[in-house]
Amino acid sequence: MTSVQRPASHSSAGASSTALPSPNHASNHDKVNSDESTSTATPARQPPQLGQEGFWSPRIKAQRAAYLKGVGATVVLIMIIIWAVVAIYWGSVYKELDLSPNLGTWIINRDSGIVGSTVQQALLDANNGPKPHSTWTVIDPSRFSSQDQVDYEVTNALSTWMVVTVAEDATSKLEQARANGDASWNPQSLVSLTYATSRNFQVIPATVLSPAMETLNKALAQLGAQLAGEYLSTIASNQTAINNLARAPQTITQPIIPLQRDLRPYDVPVAIAVLVVGLIYLVILAFISTMANFGARQPLQPFLKFRSLVAMRIVVPLIAYFFISLMISLLNIPFNVPFGRTFSYGAGFMTWWCATFVGMCVFGFVTECFISIVGPKFIGFTLVFWIIINVSVANLPIELSPSFYRYGYSMPFYSIRQIYVKIIFDVGQRVEMLKWFGILWAWLAVILLTLPFWMHFERKTMAKAQQAQAKQKQQKEKPTSSS
Repeated sequence: MTSVQRPASHSSAGASSTALPSPNHASNHDKVNSDESTSTATPARQPPQLGQEGFWSPRIKAQRAAYLKGVGATVVLIMIIIWAVVAIYWGSVYKELDLSPNLGTWIINRDSGIVGSTVQQALLDANNGPKPHSTWTVIDPSRFSSQDQVDYEVTNALSTWMVVTVAEDATSKLEQARANGDASWNPQSLVSLTYATSRNFQVIPATVLSPAMETLNKALAQLGAQLAGEYLSTIASNQTAINNLARAPQTITQPIIPLQRDLRPYDVPVAIAVLVVGLIYLVILAFISTMANFGARQPLQPFLKFRSLVAMRIVVPLIAYFFISLMISLLNIPFNVPFGRTFSYGAGFMTWWCATFVGMCVFGFVTECFISIVGPKFIGFTLVFWIIINVSVANLPIELSPSFYRYGYSMPFYSIRQIYVKIIFDVGQRVEMLKWFGILWAWLAVILLTLPFWMHFERKTMAKAQQAQAKQKQQKEKPTSSS
């Protein structure tokens, strides 16, 4: 029995030893289970692999959400900018035809006969006609004893956008030419239109000249037919008068043709590059300089005293704008921009360069202020705003925009454009250039005086951001150190 029981006891012990695993065996088992749980972990718990993830991978959920949030916020902000800022430009042009009567034009009638009265009445009636049309005012001929004085009002004083002049005794001159058979009769000698297209090459041809010519051609055609019928009925049995008329048929077929006197034609095609698009280029070039300066000074800026920082951010851009403005001014020379119409060629170029330099300083330091206020993240939006509020008042006469746009008389674009037009086309008075330069210098003075305040604001904002980052970093390190 004992011999029989020993194997059983041995077998039981063996069974017992088999049923209870050793400590080493248990740890190995746990390790295997741990490895299996790691291998079967969800993909979202695994760290993302560089260059190996699809856009909708769950492992980059946080990064994808941050990206979509940033893009969505930018799109919403752009949509707001469209209605709040871009709409300013749309508003500056949509009333151009309705406000065309704001452009004043003159009638100087030196004839007491039917020719003068017909021309004068036709233009006055046009004031109540369909738009576009300018507003015609009768001017006492005694105010201007010569045509040169009238021309000065159009090209230099800019008192009016156009003058229609009826020659002295125009009716009697036409009657004498018919009666005498004057073969040298000039149909353009009685009525003239005086204007300067280069004052605004977009508005004058379409809004001023074209409606005036349409009104005059219609009125003079009716007058010519009326006078021809009356004259032919009176000379039906007068052979001498018929022979005289045969020598001067133009006195009956088309006796009056308006003479167009464009005193300052738009004869410099490249001027559109500097008067329209070129001003935007000045802003863009200044903006590029500002951004380059911003990026280059980041390693240096934290070590500078505030006074040194202010001096650096004023002096360095001034030197940069000096050379950039010189280059863009020299660019006009090979393309034959005429600098010698108002001043000597050298003086005209130096005046042009001075206006370009001051204008670029204004544009550049405005962006310097913007980048201190809103930071590089939103500087593009402020650039759009700055360009639009300037462009909206630079291309068309401010008289053709709603009254809101009268702010344009004080804007840099408008002032620079007036200086350029004076230099290229000699439109306006020289003394007016002092006003335009004064506006630019006023802008520059205000910007330079306020720039240190915006820089101080920027430095405080950056300090707060750094403190917030340091605080967040400390909060992240606390659980790690406590564990």
